[in-house]
Amino acid sequence: MTAEANDHPLTTAFARLPATAAPTPDSANPFGVNLWATSLLPPSRLPEFASAIRDMGAAWIRDGQSWPAVEPAPGAYDTAHHDRRTRTLRAHGLSVLDVLSPAPEWAMTDASLPLPADLRHAYRYARRLAAARPEALQLSNEPDVDTTFSTGDAHAAFVKATALGIRDAADRPPLVVLPGFAQSGPFQDLVLANDVVRYADVWAFHGYPDPTEEGEPTVPGASEEQHALARRHRASVPLWMTECGAFLTARPGRDLTHAQQGRQARYLVRSFVEGLAAGNTRQFWFAAPPLHDDGVYFGLFDRDFAPLPAYSAFAALTSLLGAAHPLGPAGRLPAGAHGFAFDNGRGELVTVVWAQRPVRVGTTVAYDVMGRRLPGGTVTVSLDPVYLVTPGGRTTAATAPPARTRLSPAEHIVLSQRYPARNAAPGKQDGDAPPPYGYRLGRRTRMTVDVYNFGAEARYVTVEAGAMSDDWSVRTDGDARVRVAAGGRVGVGFTVRAGRATRRRVDVRVTFRARLDDHVTDRREVPPSVALVHLK
Repeated sequence: MTAEANDHPLTTAFARLPATAAPTPDSANPFGVNLWATSLLPPSRLPEFASAIRDMGAAWIRDGQSWPAVEPAPGAYDTAHHDRRTRTLRAHGLSVLDVLSPAPEWAMTDASLPLPADLRHAYRYARRLAAARPEALQLSNEPDVDTTFSTGDAHAAFVKATALGIRDAADRPPLVVLPGFAQSGPFQDLVLANDVVRYADVWAFHGYPDPTEEGEPTVPGASEEQHALARRHRASVPLWMTECGAFLTARPGRDLTHAQQGRQARYLVRSFVEGLAAGNTRQFWFAAPPLHDDGVYFGLFDRDFAPLPAYSAFAALTSLLGAAHPLGPAGRLPAGAHGFAFDNGRGELVTVVWAQRPVRVGTTVAYDVMGRRLPGGTVTVSLDPVYLVTPGGRTTAATAPPARTRLSPAEHIVLSQRYPARNAAPGKQDGDAPPPYGYRLGRRTRMTVDVYNFGAEARYVTVEAGAMSDDWSVRTDGDARVRVAAGGRVGVGFTVRAGRATRRRVDVRVTFRARLDDHVTDRREVPPSVALVHLK
């Protein structure tokens, strides 16, 4: 707001906080925000900022630290700065989801970028982070849309190694959260084909509107797509949207206009409502601190750390929806209105409604997008969402997350396909690269299947290649049965051949499987390594 005092403009900002707090315990709170404090938040501001986030009703923070900074040389760890930040967040009642960053330069090769060439570095680093006991660890951020040559099979092997490091760190380790994929597509499909879900506690993805869309952003269908994909893979883990947000253009050094601020607040509410209604167990806004990135502004605070209207809209959302148990689409709405119903866990049914054009809706108790109570009777519903509240929630018994099972000795064996650098896959071009996506092979290519043993005992492992299509074949170059020491790695050589009928630039899958030869239980089969290859 602006006031005139002695002809000098006085400008300040304020936030509207609801009287009813967000739900406790935090296990029932589905609301989170992205922080990235190292890049976006001066250390001196962290305590006050953490308090503001908690006042807003968020219970979770998604943050991260730089692996190169934490481990500048092999085995030389320095997590003191990040540990202090985590303690500050926890002191303000916030749970922490940490994200693993790309590997240090000393751990990578040109062929492995952005992953370590030796997955034992990833295992040890993840185990070290887990020892600090964050509530959850996410295994990477948007690996499908970077510009590197890394492939889905290589990333799947990295996921397995880091997940094992986390789960082996303690009796009650942090939750293992799969990478936050930017979009569904070939990269995520290949990661999932490598049977990574068995190593994880949470499935994760991101959802953003079309950045070229003008006017009110449309909530994408990412939640529905990912839930359908999880069902196809029979994944019995909760789904988290670890990033959602709106692309609002702003010139450097300028804040959002008033119109953009309203658009951001409206989209925040609709994004959370539609995501939670689709079944997301938890959702994180990107981002909380001031953030101007390549002409786009994302933060809930302006450049001076004053709260934007979206901050107050977030606070109203968390207060009114509470535990946000989804009950499905709202019924009996006027034409043109859309909405979803929730049980807020406090014995109330909350229906969130909006419309492209103003319509009138009858209700007893209603609140506007900022949490202000409206007069009863009928209310006007428009682009600004309205909360309709009635007594008598209909929560069914909450489904408990699946119990963690101890990973078997076979699941502690990780297979990773390794090809020469000259056979690297095409770059991903921010996820926009056309096919083919796999390793680029000649008529005859020698490669290695690295067999890692992250278990506590040495194991005998036999590796074999599956049948291939399109006139491809695979032969072992020697003994496919190897002894792998505890914490060790052994390579098994193979030759991949393209036949006369093999088509160029057409991806086919190459699968390697393995079994434990010295294990007498039924769980002898090692999760596979599945890659794409094509004849260049």
